[in-house]
Amino acid sequence: MKGSHLKVASCLLLPAIQLVVGISHPSWISLPFFIGSCIGLVDWSLTSNFLGLFRLWKALQFYAGFSIFMIYVYQLPIEFSSMLQWIADFVGLFKICSTSEWTEICSSVSLVLFYIMVCISFITIGLILFKDFS
Repeated sequence: MKGSHLKVASCLLLPAIQLVVGISHPSWISLPFFIGSCIGLVDWSLTSNFLGLFRLWKALQFYAGFSIFMIYVYQLPIEFSSMLQWIADFVGLFKICSTSEWTEICSSVSLVLFYIMVCISFITIGLILFKDFS
């Protein structure tokens, strides 16, 4: 019984975290999360089915992994060319340091949390389906 409450809480919390990723630090790199949230909310409102909130999570999982990788690479102590720095600034990459804005920290923490929770939910769904086939 306790596990079912945790699954329900996770399913309700995950769309909120996805929205936080999309709106906490507006940039081109966070735009797909915002669009995914909008699509999920519109689908949910039109169909009154909670499954609409989970739309695009597989694609956003891969995109979140790519975004985390890009933010990580941008943190490395490498001297980037001015053109690469301009592109990174344009798409919304940022370096996390002691002077970082709270929106950047919130965005990066929620991005990692979103990725972890989506991975866990897919693993849980896979285990449930595997158990049902056994």
